[in-house]
Amino acid sequence: MLPYIAQSPITRKKKDFNTINDIWDELLLIEESDKFSLGQQLFYLVPLFANSDNIITDEDIQMINEYHYVTEYNIPLGTTLDETDAHKLSMFNIVKSEMGLALKHKADKNGNTKS
Repeated sequence: MLPYIAQSPITRKKKDFNTINDIWDELLLIEESDKFSLGQQLFYLVPLFANSDNIITDEDIQMINEYHYVTEYNIPLGTTLDETDAHKLSMFNIVKSEMGLALKHKADKNGNTKS
């Protein structure tokens, strides 16, 4: 619950988080690294200073669920490519990319990489 004080994962200094905007300001400082994608960085760093319920919206969860429905059950996003929501296509590409990276990271971590 807001407000609270937590250590910034970026500066490693204690910081006041009084509003959701304070959390987003911190999130905007997180960058993709050579080792981890932006999604992986967020996965590992957000719990260190924020409750994810403060930043993940119902729409975000709905979009991820929709991605799974489309990919698992082969449900089309639209009747034609021209009629398909461009924002959804963009979001689905992000989810697909992050899911692939997460699965690869999990396989690497468990020693299941293919040579």
